[in-house]
Amino acid sequence: MKLSWSNAGLKGLMCAGLLLAAAPLKAQESEFGPADATETYFWVSNMSNLPLFVAYDYKGLKAAAEELGVKVRVAGPTAFDIAAFIATVDQVCAQRPAGVSVVGWDPSLTEPVNNCVAAGVPTVTDDADLPNSDRLSFVGTDWSAIGLAQARALIENRPDGGKVATLSIINADNMIAARTAFRAYLEENAPGKFEIVAEEDDAADSALAATKTAALLAAHPDLAAIAGFDAESGAGIVRALQEAGKAPGDVTVTAMEQSIDFYNSVKEGYVQALIVQNRELFTYYAIKMLYDYNHNGLKTVGLSAADGGRPIPPRVDTGLLVVGNDNVDKILTALNP
Repeated sequence: MKLSWSNAGLKGLMCAGLLLAAAPLKAQESEFGPADATETYFWVSNMSNLPLFVAYDYKGLKAAAEELGVKVRVAGPTAFDIAAFIATVDQVCAQRPAGVSVVGWDPSLTEPVNNCVAAGVPTVTDDADLPNSDRLSFVGTDWSAIGLAQARALIENRPDGGKVATLSIINADNMIAARTAFRAYLEENAPGKFEIVAEEDDAADSALAATKTAALLAAHPDLAAIAGFDAESGAGIVRALQEAGKAPGDVTVTAMEQSIDFYNSVKEGYVQALIVQNRELFTYYAIKMLYDYNHNGLKTVGLSAADGGRPIPPRVDTGLLVVGNDNVDKILTALNP
């Protein structure tokens, strides 16, 4: 399923009983921690075995599970399927685990997260936030900072300006924050130079990103730049540029980190800047926030968590790294020792 569901649409499906009948797809075998652990935590995401997740986010889950002596399980659809994602959150919370971390891909996840918290299951978000939910904490990158970083890189690499398009998961709160900051920075620091001609939804699908990019190139032959805000955007953008016969640098590209091989797109000149998140920290600290919530015993002016105290911080910013020609070789050496 490639479309984002509205809250009304999802509620309609629930009323029809269709969501309950749709069993969520299982992620690849992914359970971490000792077999005799007495506590189980869940990490729930859409596209839960995305290669980027497996390469980085899973490492954080494994590290936290082993350090804390708890079991951590991965759950969620392996395809882009918001309805199945919501169903998975509901099913996981019904098991009353010690805690749940949800990647907030879509605002429609707000209600399931609220229900989870109301049922007494500690719940946080990581990577993408649900700021209007009752989640206890968000662990991840400040996505406004990602928008600023891409805008700065664009101005540096395309000082004369021109037409710009963006690709992202259009309804995700984190992507909205990034695009908003991106636009604001361009308007403030390069007034009148850049025109954002399109904001396209690629649903975190590299093939769809390639299709959308090809359409953008056809509609705007003078397109100067493309900014990709999800992990699959960049791969699709570069593929479309190559298929269109564009030379490296003809269109300035800023994007997010993806596979190890994708860093070569910076060396080849197809991508001018990659924004790298400290992904291993997302999941590592998400599980630790949940564990601390359950165990640290700290209070706010004498109030426990049950009475309204907050024993964990509401946000943990894990920072970012910008990769360009000046440091890409160091990254490739580190990833391919």
